[in-house]
Amino acid sequence: MSGLLIGIDYEDPIVKYRGDRISYTLRKISGKESNIDSMFLIDTYYVHYLPLPLLKPKSDVNQEDNIKYSLLDMTLSSEVVMRNRNYSVANSAVSMALSVSYIQNLIEELERIRRTSQSPEEREAAEQILNGLMKGSMGKEGGEKQQQTQQNQQSMQKLMKQAHEKALSKASEDANAVRSMQRIVGGNGAGTGSVLNFEGEIHEVLRLARNTEIKKILEFLSGIPKLGSLTKKKTTRYAKGELFGYEEGTDLERLVPSELAMPEELFYVRLAEGQLLLYQKQIKETLGPIYLLLDKSGSMDGEKILWAKAVALALYSRAKRENRDFYLRFFDNIPYPLIKVIKSAKSKDVIKMIEYIGKIRGGGGTDISRSVISACEDVKEGHVKGVSELIILTDGEDKIAETTVRRSLKEANATLISVMIRGDNADLRRISDNYFVVYKLDQNDLLKVVEA
Repeated sequence: MSGLLIGIDYEDPIVKYRGDRISYTLRKISGKESNIDSMFLIDTYYVHYLPLPLLKPKSDVNQEDNIKYSLLDMTLSSEVVMRNRNYSVANSAVSMALSVSYIQNLIEELERIRRTSQSPEEREAAEQILNGLMKGSMGKEGGEKQQQTQQNQQSMQKLMKQAHEKALSKASEDANAVRSMQRIVGGNGAGTGSVLNFEGEIHEVLRLARNTEIKKILEFLSGIPKLGSLTKKKTTRYAKGELFGYEEGTDLERLVPSELAMPEELFYVRLAEGQLLLYQKQIKETLGPIYLLLDKSGSMDGEKILWAKAVALALYSRAKRENRDFYLRFFDNIPYPLIKVIKSAKSKDVIKMIEYIGKIRGGGGTDISRSVISACEDVKEGHVKGVSELIILTDGEDKIAETTVRRSLKEANATLISVMIRGDNADLRRISDNYFVVYKLDQNDLLKVVEA
């Protein structure tokens, strides 16, 4: 097979890499070798990645490529693909997810029909389409099997369309989840700095995208338009900072040059009276890491922990955009291992964190005191650096050892922000520097916590 798109240099190393990457990813997620024609893999990727992909004229296409041509033509004319194009164009991770998921689901659907259909015609049509996608195969459109009845052709086209639409629908679901993950880590917005592309780990990302728990969290977060802009910028006045305005005063280091043009006597009068025109300057304050304690006890199971997990990912999103380290520790009656995602983390580290969050289930007792003390120990012993605020998400069903916890917070020089999930705890209220209570567990509650 030769490539079927206009304007693609199929000998270009980058183009070949795309095909190899899709083949590798298919093998990783299906657990078996893929024998799909590499040119078809490349074309499937670029119909999503390019802003205006064009197929070659049908008259220029070899007969053995008719099945691939028909599938690409259906893809290009699909309303689903047109909607996806808003975020797939020039987005390699999303385009990779669309192409890999589409091909995997297409092959699986055709193999299912070939194996289980009660209709011999359907089984034969599925076999024919599969053969037409394989390397070095002419399918059943070549040689002696070229002579097909019009009825057989119609049956094959109908089956091809059904399998294509089903595969494309599932691929769109997967790609939406990949897009949501990119959004969470600040990977597809303007002015977000470095991008965590996910392309190199797309098989892991697709596996996460199909995780029921992760899918629920991502769907919840995808409906929050402000999530991508949640940043907390603090500035402080500084003589050698950036210009942001003007003021009157006596600081000659910030003097506006035009003031030197006035008569010397007037200059000194204004200096004595503090009326010289000066530049106002400021610098951005460096924000410390976010350290989150998340209750996973039995009373948190269900909607509470799902909402808390969404808050955790939203807080990570904010940390990423503000160039801050992010620390997460689950707890019930014992503290669980500390999860660290530093500001320079690679995409595989972020994927591991999201996977870990998805695996956690509610269960066990509750020991809030022990969890806060463990966090303070992390700060005092240097396991985390620069932490001054601890955030705890809990429904508060526990008795707090106030004196011990207060002492630990003081020794760690840390403040405590408590978020009560449909609960209240008088002890925790007294020792917290900030205390929030949420009941609805909706997107507004999440924004209230994340923006605080």
